[in-house]
Amino acid sequence: MAISTAIQKLRDSFNSEESANESIRCISQSIASKELTILKLVEDLQPDLLNQQNTHRCKAVSTIGTILEQLGPELKGLNEKEVELVTEFFCSKLKDHHSILPAALQGLHALSTAPKLSPGLARLISQSIFQDVHCQSQLQHDRRAIYKTLKNLLAFHLKELQDLGQDFVFGLIQLADQERDPRNLLILFSIFPVVARYFRFEPFTEEFFEVFSCYFPIDFTPPANDPYAVTKEQLCDGLRQCLAGSPHFAEYCLPLLQEKLESDLVSAKVEALKTLELCCQTYQAGQLEKWVDSFWTGIRREVLINVNTDDLEHASLDALAALSRAFTTDGEFNSPAFTKLLKNVLTECQGHLCEPERRLMTPSSYILLAICSGSAPACALIVSQVIPLLMDQYRIRPQSNPRQFILNSLNKMVHAGLYGFTEENVAQSGLASLIPKLLELYLEVLKEDDAVLRNLSLQGLSHLIGTCLNHQDLEKVNGTLLDLLQKSTATDSVIAEIGHFFCKSAEKNENLFLEQVLVKLLDIAVSGSIPTDGCARTIRPGITTGSTQSFDSFRTKGRTRNIPAIAPLGIENIGRRRSSGVTPSHLCLIEKSGFQFIFRVILLDQNVGRNVFVTFSALYRKATEFINEQTEQYVSQHLARSPWTLSIMEATLGSLDATPSGHSLERLVNTLEPLTVCHPKADVRLSACRLMAALVNKLPEGHELEAILDSLRRKWQDPSTDRCNSVCLFVWITKALLMRSYSKLNQYIQELVDSLNDPTHGYQVAEGFKTILCDTEECLNFNCHANIRLMYRQRFFQEVVPRLLKLYRESESCNKAACFAAIANQLAFIPEGVLIAHITTLIPLLIQCLSTDQPAQLIISTINAFMGLMSDNVSAIEEYISSLVPRLLTLAKDGITMDVRRLALQCLSELRKAQSIVLLPLRSEVILRLVPCLSDKKRLVRREAALARQKWIMLGQPGCN
Repeated sequence: MAISTAIQKLRDSFNSEESANESIRCISQSIASKELTILKLVEDLQPDLLNQQNTHRCKAVSTIGTILEQLGPELKGLNEKEVELVTEFFCSKLKDHHSILPAALQGLHALSTAPKLSPGLARLISQSIFQDVHCQSQLQHDRRAIYKTLKNLLAFHLKELQDLGQDFVFGLIQLADQERDPRNLLILFSIFPVVARYFRFEPFTEEFFEVFSCYFPIDFTPPANDPYAVTKEQLCDGLRQCLAGSPHFAEYCLPLLQEKLESDLVSAKVEALKTLELCCQTYQAGQLEKWVDSFWTGIRREVLINVNTDDLEHASLDALAALSRAFTTDGEFNSPAFTKLLKNVLTECQGHLCEPERRLMTPSSYILLAICSGSAPACALIVSQVIPLLMDQYRIRPQSNPRQFILNSLNKMVHAGLYGFTEENVAQSGLASLIPKLLELYLEVLKEDDAVLRNLSLQGLSHLIGTCLNHQDLEKVNGTLLDLLQKSTATDSVIAEIGHFFCKSAEKNENLFLEQVLVKLLDIAVSGSIPTDGCARTIRPGITTGSTQSFDSFRTKGRTRNIPAIAPLGIENIGRRRSSGVTPSHLCLIEKSGFQFIFRVILLDQNVGRNVFVTFSALYRKATEFINEQTEQYVSQHLARSPWTLSIMEATLGSLDATPSGHSLERLVNTLEPLTVCHPKADVRLSACRLMAALVNKLPEGHELEAILDSLRRKWQDPSTDRCNSVCLFVWITKALLMRSYSKLNQYIQELVDSLNDPTHGYQVAEGFKTILCDTEECLNFNCHANIRLMYRQRFFQEVVPRLLKLYRESESCNKAACFAAIANQLAFIPEGVLIAHITTLIPLLIQCLSTDQPAQLIISTINAFMGLMSDNVSAIEEYISSLVPRLLTLAKDGITMDVRRLALQCLSELRKAQSIVLLPLRSEVILRLVPCLSDKKRLVRREAALARQKWIMLGQPGCN
């Protein structure tokens, strides 16, 4: 449509009810492309802008505002002078007839979204609104436009508005006074904290505080099926930020909170306590000091006297912790009033702790723990007095129930006293003198027959690991626990707690664990002294050396099925922490006492389940450098009997630096080949493919490697072979050759790309691209001594993308989806520097995949690719967010499968990592279009929708970057 024609149609629409959307769109595009200037448009519309009829004039002004909205925050096509003139134009229209006001506000709101207005324009807009608009007489929509305009100006031009000083504060007070609409209040509650923080508002402090404090506490119930979904929680959170916005509010806010704390309404009390907690972060100790006794009286009443809901009790304790934190500076108390109060609180609570039969013991311990969590000196004072008291109380009370209460409180105090401490901190603190007595008490409790007391003792001992127990103490504790394991009174829960203790012990002192604990555990296990039924779920006997006769005896008792659960005792730490100083000799101890026996169990006992092989495959992979290479021969002898042993073979042979050769290699390959594509179990086929890939990766180029590759090629190209299994094998072999930069890799890459044309298995091939580039824990990594060349992923990407794009342009439409998926599956693994060179070509293609008419598998792969890209480099896709967000919103509502809708919502949440300036124009649309997703029939989708909508609602809020 020609520009002149569009303008004429636009003018004609002012005199009729005909829609002018198409004309406005055409004019906006012309201005953005600089074929038309905004000033020329205003000149052409001059007769309409000066028309005597208010409705006609209003349409003309509104049209210019709509055009500005379509130009976006960048105001495309407008130069600095034009922006100034348009701003002055809309400001002048605020003085026009009241019916023109909504159109003028629309234009000013569009201008306020521009982050780069000329100096002075933000000031002009705000002053014009303050002087020429009576906000209370406007409709809700127009008041909302005013508030959003001011919010945008504060976000982008704060420094310029600060120059207005008290005038801005006074103007805001006049605008916001008596606002009642919850949608508008949400915006105001995001504006007030910014003003409170960055503006001087004397002498209007009280008036400014009254503007928002009149809403406290919030009493709002949203109507059913509210399309805007404004919640009471959102309003409460916003109002709390306002009340705690500045220390200048303390003299008005603290009496208000005290008044509400005396209220009969539980909701008012909870809100007052939550607000107090937030205010303690802002207000000064001197301001709080006057009120601390009153607040303690209220908190004491709610925790110790009244029987209240959990919400009120938690809010009380959180507020008490915040007060404790506020009165502590640089590790010292900064208020005599709080010091006096703390002593009174401690005295009262100590009295309650001496009476475990009464219900006040537990809430008293909660009060002391809350104070400990907020103040280090308070914590030191409380712990030094309470721990000895609790130890004495335990010893003088023989009954089990009081002892459980006391020991539970003692553990919490020990944890509070040691939180964040190191061994050096503890040695210098007042706790050091209490550690021997604590250890003695905990060890005494372990001798009790009460399982609950034993569990509590073990939990307390776990708190001492790494900070309080020296080498000698740890030896003593380990010996006691090993003795306890062999007693018939050791229940399942006690054994589980011992397992957790040993896990933590292995993390803190692995050498001691390996030398003194693990080998003894293995010996105890095989001796049969641990009750089989008591340790079945935590400590599994059976790892030891010994004669075949002893093994056969052990096996006949049916204990081999219990082997896998030895891992919870800390064996997994061997590989994870091998770099922390564990010597080969320590691991050799484990090898001698366990590995040979494990082989006997898993290879000779045909009733062992697959989980046995999985557990010990991981163990062997971590300790592979200490395994004798004769393992190869030992395992291969039994492979035919139990194909599940392939997990062990993969873990050993696939992890060794050396590879078999000659006849041994030939026998191994001949054994593995049929398993890669013909075995009925998918896990066995996958293990065989991975092991074959590991061999191909490590073999030197030459006759042996070529022979194996030729044989494998015949296998995956055999028409009688299941195509799915063939693709899996081909993908793993390609991955192995790519990582080592095989000289003939090009033909494998081309075959991989051509396989995408397979109408049945194209998607499986596309998923193979992810397999090729991702890291694998089982094999083909540095820990398994794989042959890996630098930047193999980048080379593969650079090589394959042009071929995929060519295939996409030439292939049938039914196969384009496989090309999309192959591209999407690579993005998460490619560094930003390489990706940027192709981003302008790939991202628009991938966005096309996000359509409801595309297969679900393709959509999922594409969304996963976008989320992987956003986690590392969200700025790379910021240019395309305006196209991406609408498609994600459509998928979130209309996606065929639950996974599609859920991932689309997750991607919308991840987009919050982008710059707010890019997202703000889309915020309203996203919030509105996510409302239907809150009613999705799937719970997981509803949860993601709520999270995504919450993040977009908080977009642009102060402190919510």
